[in-house]
Parts: sequence; C-alpha cells; structure tokens
Amino acid sequence: MAIQTLRNEMVDVSPRWTRILGAFSADIKLAHSVFAMPFAVVGLVLSGAGWPSLYQAFFLLVAMVSARSFAMGMNRYLDADIDSLNERTVLRAIPAGRIHRHQSLAISLAAAAIFLAASFALSTMCGFLAIPLLMILAFYSQMKRIGWMTHFYLGLCLALAPVAVSIALTGSVPLATLLVAAAVTFWTAGFDILYSLQDRTFDQAHGLASIPARFGARNSLWISRLCFAAMMILLVSAGQISDAGIFWYAALIAVSALLFWEHWILRNTAEQVDGRLIDKAFFTANAWISVVFCAGVLVDRLASVWGTIP
Repeated sequence: MAIQTLRNEMVDVSPRWTRILGAFSADIKLAHSVFAMPFAVVGLVLSGAGWPSLYQAFFLLVAMVSARSFAMGMNRYLDADIDSLNERTVLRAIPAGRIHRHQSLAISLAAAAIFLAASFALSTMCGFLAIPLLMILAFYSQMKRIGWMTHFYLGLCLALAPVAVSIALTGSVPLATLLVAAAVTFWTAGFDILYSLQDRTFDQAHGLASIPARFGARNSLWISRLCFAAMMILLVSAGQISDAGIFWYAALIAVSALLFWEHWILRNTAEQVDGRLIDKAFFTANAWISVVFCAGVLVDRLASVWGTIP
C-alpha cells in the first residue's frame, strides 16, 4: 500500500514540475539565448584556440544556457513585485500565478549549480571565475533601482560571453575579443534602451531608473543611435586588429543595414510607443544582427584558412 501511494505521488509530482519548468522556460524566453550565443562563437574564433573538442563544445553550450537561465530567473524572482504592477509584465509567470516565487528561485539556483559544474568541467580557473560572474548576473535587477546606467550593465552581462569563452579555451583574452565585448555592451545597451521605451511612464511613476525615464523618448532614441555607432566603430577596430578579411566587413555592412532598419521602424516612437513595433525591432532585428555578424566572422576565418592551403 505504501509503495502504491509513493508511485501515485511520483505520478502527480512529475507532470507538475514539468509544467513548472515549461512555464519557467517560456517566461525567461530560453530561445533568446541566440542573442549572446553567436558572440560567444566569435570569441571562440578570435581566441586562436582552434575548434573546440566535443567535450569543450558541450560544456560551453551548457554554461551559456544555464548562465542565462540563472540571470533571467533571478530577474523574474527579484522583480516579481514590480512586474505585478506593470500592465506589460503582469502576465509573466510569477505575477500570473503559474510559478511560485520560491519555485522560480529554486530553478534559478539549480541553473547556477549547473553553470558552476560546467565551468569547473572546462577548467579550474573557469570554475572559480564563474562565482563572481554569477554575482554580476544576479545583480542586474537591482541596477534599475540605483541608476539609469542599467542598460549598460545588461550589456556588460552579455559582453562576458566572448570573454568567458576565450578564457575557458586559452586562459587569456586577446585585444580583439575585448573590443568585440565592448561592442556587445553598446549594442545591448542600444536595443535595451529602445525596449525600455515601453516602460518609461511606469518607471517614472514608480521611481525606477532608465534612460527613457531620465531623458525622455526622443533623447533616448539618439542615445541608442550613438550606442549603435560606437558598436560599429569597435567592431571595425576589432577587425583591423585581428587582420579580418572582406567577409568580416561585409557582415558589418549587413549589420549596419539592420541597425538602420531597427531605428527606421521606430522613428515615430517619440510621439507614440507601439509595443508591437518595439518587439519587432528588439527580437527580429537583433537576433539577425548577432547571427549575421557571427556568420561573417566564421566565413572570413574559413576563407583565410583556405587561402593558406597550397
């Protein structure tokens, strides 16, 4: 009888946790790991370590996904009270009651444990460096309560991807990789400023800091454009330092076109914020930007290798 009861409990618990994990994954938009993943590949190419082994590739992938899951999970956990007040975010998993706060925290901490294990599997140095990295990622949610530089702090979090990959494979970080990381910081800040336009009024009403809340919609558009311009300058500089070829710069032309399109469709946002257009600019354009640039870097590197083959 006791065994049958235990079996019934296991049957009841398993689907429940499957639903919880599914709701958590949907809430943190796991598929949006595509934003940082291509730049991690760029860090791999610039590291000069060559192609990773299957062992390294597996644990790099696990580390990337688990680190982002932890960061987004902690963001949802720490911002649950704010999210419940914002019309745009009230349907997120915790405010909507699909996940309890302690369940979100438990999954986030499990992701952190997986990240630490994957980091130590890559190298002892990576494992120890993963600890302060987790602290950096967890602190992001608090930045909007401190100052309007929160967008650049988010950029720093994503910029750690190419740096971390380089450290994991070689134990060092080339200058070109640092320039790419700086470009990712400005790129992320630029598109996060655009995304934050939706919450400008809410942030002002609740004392939250952001560039749109501090400087207004029209000025925020110009600050975002300056961030994108800085991104392009840094990527051109990284290409020059790494002796990049034509495909690197061809990718940058395509990226420039996508950045222009992103701002073009939002050109009237200063007068009226359209959430659908912001989602289109934020998710569609930026996903393509990271993928296009990564593809250009890979093709450029392969072309240089083939050019040395007699």
